[in-house]
This record gives sequence, structure tokens and C-alpha cells, in this order.
Amino acid sequence: MSTTQVTAVLYQLQLVDLELDRVVAEKQSLSTSLQGSATLRKARAEYDTARQHMLSNQQAQQDAEWSLEEVKQRLANQERRLYGGLIQNGKELQALQQEIQTVRAQQSRQEERLLEAMDSTEAATEVAQRKAVALQEAEEHWNQEVQALQLRREQVDARWQELNTKRQGIAVTLGENLLKRYETMRRTKQGRAVSKVDQNSCQWCRVILTPSELQQVRISPELQTCTNCGRILYYER
Repeated sequence: MSTTQVTAVLYQLQLVDLELDRVVAEKQSLSTSLQGSATLRKARAEYDTARQHMLSNQQAQQDAEWSLEEVKQRLANQERRLYGGLIQNGKELQALQQEIQTVRAQQSRQEERLLEAMDSTEAATEVAQRKAVALQEAEEHWNQEVQALQLRREQVDARWQELNTKRQGIAVTLGENLLKRYETMRRTKQGRAVSKVDQNSCQWCRVILTPSELQQVRISPELQTCTNCGRILYYER
């Protein structure tokens, strides 16, 4: 092959490699995306928190109900003693009446606590229900997203196979030393070892080539590189 043909092949190889770089990056991105949804994790965490809060409030309400029932039972027992006619001593009777008043005040406070607990439980239950709906929606959306991601991954895998086959077909036309030089330059020059000559300039760094440099790129039997960025120059005839 002539030098011009070699640079043309290198340029085509670079185009394939750049597309491979993009495909590999997309493959990695798809793999990361398929590991899980941040939105779904957030929805699940919020639901778990809301559910625990609801259960805590339900327990507090139940405790308040038990405490109120206990106070009511105590009051009922004392009132039976008061109205049972068994207490004849005036001081004892007065003490019992005072105790009943105290227990009734406790009952009133406990009823208020129960109402507050019931309000808190209702509010917490509403929040938990909303979070449950949000979680279900997030799960449904994620399931749909997974299907789309898996389909796209299959397409990208097929494209990757196609490009690798194409690259192998191009690479075998180049000598081993030339291929190593190209690959080394790609690693050190941001993935672009070859720069096309565009309007008498290096397309990569935009440095204008002198007439003598242009002539060398066209006819020299050796590869020519840009004096500024060092990339192999490709002149498209």
C-alpha cells in the first residue's frame, strides 16, 4: 500500500476505535444502570420509614387504650366501693371520694392522650399509604426501565461484536509495528492518533501546514506527523 492508502486505513481504523470507545462506555453505563434505581431505593427507604412510624404510632395508641382501660377499671372498682354501702367511716369515705376525683382526672387526661394518639396514627397511616403507592409506581416504572435497558444492552452488545469484527478486518491489513505505533499514539493522544488534513490545516489542533509540509503529506513514502500535536496526518484525495 502507498503511504496515502496506509493513512486512509489508519483513519478508518480510528473511526472504528472511536465508535468502539463510545459503545464500551455505553455498555458500562447500561451495566451500572441495571444495578438498581436510585429513585426506587429512595421510594423504598421512604416507605420503610413511614411504615415504621405508622407501626410506632399504632403501638402508642394501643398502649394509650390499655392505660385508659386500666384507669376505667380502677374507677369502676372505687365507685362500687363508694356506692356499695360497706364504708361507714367518714374519713375513709372522704378519702375514697378524693381518690375517685383523682382517678377521674387521670381518666380525662388519658382520654386526651388517646385522642392525640389516634390522630397521630391516622396521619402516619395516611403517609404510609401514600408512600406505598409511590413505591408501587416506582417499582412498575423500574420494571419497564429494566426491560428497555436490557433491550438496549442486547443492541449495544451486537454493535460491539460488529465493530470488533470490522476492526479485526482492518487491522490485519496493517503491519504489526505500524499497528503498535498507532495503538500507542491512541493511548497518549486522547484516542486520536490520526488527524485529517482539512483546508490545509491539522483538523485536530488547527495548525496550518506550510506548502512544503502539505507536499510531504501527499507524496512522502513515510508517514508524516503534525509538527504541533504529533498526530499522523491523513490527506484525503
